[in-house]
Amino acid sequence: MSNHLALERALADLKSNKEQHDAALERGHCVVLAGPGSGKTKTLTAAMARALVEDVLDPRGVACITYNNECALELEARLAHLGVTGSERVFIGTVHSFALTHVIAPYARCIPGLLPEGFRVATPAESRAAVEAAYDVVFDYGGNPHDRWRFAAEKRRRDVDRALPTWRTHNPELADFIEAFEAELRRKGLIDFDDMPLLAFKMVKEHGWIRDALRARFPILFVDEYQDLGHALHELVLLLCFQSGIRLFAVGDADQSIYGFIGANPELLRDLTARSDVTTLRLRFNYRSGAKIIRASLGALGEERDYRGVEGAPDGNLSFWPIQFGHDAQAQAITGTVLPALLTRGFAPEEIGILYREAWLGDKVAAALDSANVPYVRADKNALVKRSSRLARFVEGCASWVTGGWRNADPRYDRLVREAMSLVYAGRATAVAKARTIGCDVSAGS
Repeated sequence: MSNHLALERALADLKSNKEQHDAALERGHCVVLAGPGSGKTKTLTAAMARALVEDVLDPRGVACITYNNECALELEARLAHLGVTGSERVFIGTVHSFALTHVIAPYARCIPGLLPEGFRVATPAESRAAVEAAYDVVFDYGGNPHDRWRFAAEKRRRDVDRALPTWRTHNPELADFIEAFEAELRRKGLIDFDDMPLLAFKMVKEHGWIRDALRARFPILFVDEYQDLGHALHELVLLLCFQSGIRLFAVGDADQSIYGFIGANPELLRDLTARSDVTTLRLRFNYRSGAKIIRASLGALGEERDYRGVEGAPDGNLSFWPIQFGHDAQAQAITGTVLPALLTRGFAPEEIGILYREAWLGDKVAAALDSANVPYVRADKNALVKRSSRLARFVEGCASWVTGGWRNADPRYDRLVREAMSLVYAGRATAVAKARTIGCDVSAGS
């Protein structure tokens, strides 16, 4: 199917939802407020495909920044169905990957003294050692350096622009700690994960020619899950889109921000919607949940939202099983009471999800399921096979391809080849080569 035909069908499919259709056709700065189940990924991919076909002339392209590699892979698969395949014209990846592969790697060498020659990304052990060395330099009293670093790391992620007075006037000891930490990394030829967007911001802010180069390559910037991406991404957006002329298309929902502990701030999304030069569209229809569940979610939120279910959709159902005592009792109740009740109602095992806050709670649920010989697939960090692992994702993709995915290119064979090359040559690959691997983890900076 040609790109134009696939796009026409996608846009025609959006016509039944005016807000989705309007968003996909928008040609100015646009923020789409997308509640749960509102079709935000469908809208985002249609907007990207339309921009590549109608607005951006080859060889220019678009960049799409996502929260994590899983999101990047999903977007790539959706775009493939619209005739848009991974190429030099399309970047899809995290803000850290974008910063490294499209700002730091190609341009850092042009800025004397910015980074050591042949720099690489620090291992967790190297970062911990740098924290301890910096603590000894800055503080002349005892204590746990890593306890203090938690506060420093928060300041580092929040105070992106160090030219502002607040960098030194607000917690100057933490500023000294951060600077000593970074100096220790540079002394060893290292950068760390949080360095990537911070260095990219510094480079983009101080060098107009880098902004011009990025605008020439990517005249449109798409951002998914804006509420979760933090201050560094927001400052980059302000520089690239509102000072340098790149068009912004952002999707997010402040109500769904749950990553405040790593720097996410839903107010940044609200700041965008308040701008007079931004068109804000709200996706109102929830295609995932019934009316009862929507009403219950609004009650839990405690604020009114213009969310509604699709006409004719089932109301859904809410059931409560109050459990006394602690987490062990809850895990036993899930296994002995809740699951049998759901299975009796006709739910298939693969339709049932169990959610919990922390992986250690998952351990309790897993132990209860094991004791009852109930099979399950676990997806948290204590899973036997971690889906965040590049190797696990690659094996999963290969299994999907050989069991029928090859028929409709889901996943695409060329993506599997790129991931295989990255796995084999990751230790020696250049950052430029890794920029071509959508969703890959960053393991080398030069």
